[in-house]
Amino acid sequence: MTLLMLCCVILTGRISDWNHYTHFGGVSDILVEGSSVTGATSGGVIFGSIQPGGIVWDSTWTCPGVLSHSSDARCLARDSSGSLWIGTYGGGIDVVLASGGGQHYGQLEGLPISLEINCILPDTTVWVGTTEGLCGKELGYFEIWNEFTTSGGLPSDIINCVASVDSGLFVGTSDGLVMLRSGQYPGQSDSWLNFPDVMNLNVQNILVAGDTVWATSTDGLYYLAAGQDWNQDVSYPGSYPVSLASLNGLLAVGGEENVAIFNGSEWTSGSGGLWGQVVQAISWISSDSLAIGQYSCWAVNRASGNGVGIGTVNSWTSSWPQGAPSNDLYAVDVDSRNDVWVTSNRRGVAVYSEHGWVEFIDELSNKSQVFVCLADNSGGVFIAPWHYGVDWIDWNGTPQRDDDVLINWNTENSGLLNNQIKNAAISSSGEVWFAQEPYWQSEFEPSGVVRLSWTPGQETTASWKTFEPLDGLPSGYVRDVASTSSSSIAWMGTKLGLVKGDILTGSVLYSAGPSQGLPSGDVQSIALSRNEDLYVGTTDGLVVMKAGEGTFTDVEDVSGSINMLCFDNLSCLWAGSSDLWGGSPEGLFRIYPDGSVEEYNTLNSPLQSPNVRNIACDTDNGLIYLVTDHGLWMLHLEQGITGNLETATAYPNPFVPGAGEVLGIAGLPNRTLDFHLFDLRGELVYESLSQNRDMFSWDGYDNNGRPVASGTYIVRISQDGESRLFKLAIAR
Repeated sequence: MTLLMLCCVILTGRISDWNHYTHFGGVSDILVEGSSVTGATSGGVIFGSIQPGGIVWDSTWTCPGVLSHSSDARCLARDSSGSLWIGTYGGGIDVVLASGGGQHYGQLEGLPISLEINCILPDTTVWVGTTEGLCGKELGYFEIWNEFTTSGGLPSDIINCVASVDSGLFVGTSDGLVMLRSGQYPGQSDSWLNFPDVMNLNVQNILVAGDTVWATSTDGLYYLAAGQDWNQDVSYPGSYPVSLASLNGLLAVGGEENVAIFNGSEWTSGSGGLWGQVVQAISWISSDSLAIGQYSCWAVNRASGNGVGIGTVNSWTSSWPQGAPSNDLYAVDVDSRNDVWVTSNRRGVAVYSEHGWVEFIDELSNKSQVFVCLADNSGGVFIAPWHYGVDWIDWNGTPQRDDDVLINWNTENSGLLNNQIKNAAISSSGEVWFAQEPYWQSEFEPSGVVRLSWTPGQETTASWKTFEPLDGLPSGYVRDVASTSSSSIAWMGTKLGLVKGDILTGSVLYSAGPSQGLPSGDVQSIALSRNEDLYVGTTDGLVVMKAGEGTFTDVEDVSGSINMLCFDNLSCLWAGSSDLWGGSPEGLFRIYPDGSVEEYNTLNSPLQSPNVRNIACDTDNGLIYLVTDHGLWMLHLEQGITGNLETATAYPNPFVPGAGEVLGIAGLPNRTLDFHLFDLRGELVYESLSQNRDMFSWDGYDNNGRPVASGTYIVRISQDGESRLFKLAIAR
């Protein structure tokens, strides 16, 4: 794959690179300077040049990279020296100096803890609006002023906008607009001027145009003319105005699905091309052309949108640099071509391959709340939009659409119990298992686990089996399902406990709840290791049941609501927490076969949110993919499974047999190989002939069925007529 952008951070530990893929279409601010346009987006800062017919995008800044702590950029400002100020949501302020280099302002420089920056005014005093008050820096560090309990001061700690005039500083908050009198100390109540006519308004933006001050709010458009009080402009034709810009007596107002222009006597308004978009930023290019920054009305934290538009009123050409389909992502998987599929909250699904990003939006039964993504063994992928059943797509690895195969299943044309799929799994023999939950408005509808057997792409071959509460499920709210070596048996995790069930006989083979050692009855995720150790993630932590045993043991140092589990190419288990279905996100954990745990969070890794929603592993190439509410991450692990014989190895090394632990092979293609184990005298201890890489496993017993003693051994792996020797340590 050719990366759109490659941002690397080297950490202590066993991940070499972190690559971040973001969406640049959710725009919060724009800066137009001649033919250049700069955009602050939820995926980073974007740079382009305005050309006839649109924008040519030149470059992007993200985190990791130029931006130091967050890619969610919310505001831009250019100071008198030419330096660019960038306010981020959760990462403080980055300043790219005109003289070269940069500077970062965070908590150590006096900004509030959340570091959520809404606006910046770099003047003699640098004014910054945050979600925790108004900050000012004249010399040294920032000082913070919060909501006052006296009769004067800030009406709210959430500062959305500031604007400077000769008489003072206008400050727009979520609960009204006030002015800090010129030259007065902000910490005194009598330094502030209140405006009763605009109190209790959620003020979004302020603009000083000539002798009139304009303010947008959720209640409408307001203006303050010289010598008058604040008034609402009842002739404004739009609703929910947000952004303001003026040029040569023309006022442009961007709102929700609307842009309006006021020439001093009348309004011209249009909404063409703006459906579903909030015009968060607006700027004049010329007297007959505007630039607008957009984000989706339904996006969480401005995670997606139509980017920057060029045009006027009802005619817009919108674009943004190529990237992920959204930053508000839900699921991820790697298909048989090693292409990566991601699903989103409001923008369908996309696949990333050598062709770049290819989106599937209108092709789906629904583009919103796409919670499930599961690649099968044929090149196809199952995509499940919540409340719309499941779609199956085979895109044949090409960006052309005429060879795509799409199938939709729902309760009307399949054996699905309902149209809500919470999770899915696929067995080694190709059966697909769906974990289903009832819709919240019809909680008594049929629900449970459904198994699909079919020849991929041949809809008429589909055969459906179900396992429901009447068969022994403790709840119809099934959170996850994990297939076993048997095509008819699976582990099923529900809101009220765990069962192992045979879907053909409808019988429960095992059941467990808190009394059997689960930290919580609400099972969120399940994973089976190569040696059939069972890991169970609950809303209150992670436990493991070793193969052949019937009791659970806590996995220490892993906390929170464990919503997803995934094994990587070296038998390490990745566990992630998310607040998608409740519970506070804790971060990301990697559990090694020896039981040691590494934790990755926003403090010791580039992750910009602990909200890890799904994990997938490209086992051939040793890559882990994470989807979060801040985009897609790709992690490079120590090594992949593929390669050539020179990279062949065995894992884990040292190998500790017992308790069901098995040895695996990595570093060579998944083809037939021969495995020989010799002691240091050269005598054969164990051999395995004609097994594929993925099928090979060894439990630590010799050819006579006796446990192999501790010590150092020589391994010979042979494939395609060539061999490789290396040492293996066995410890008991």
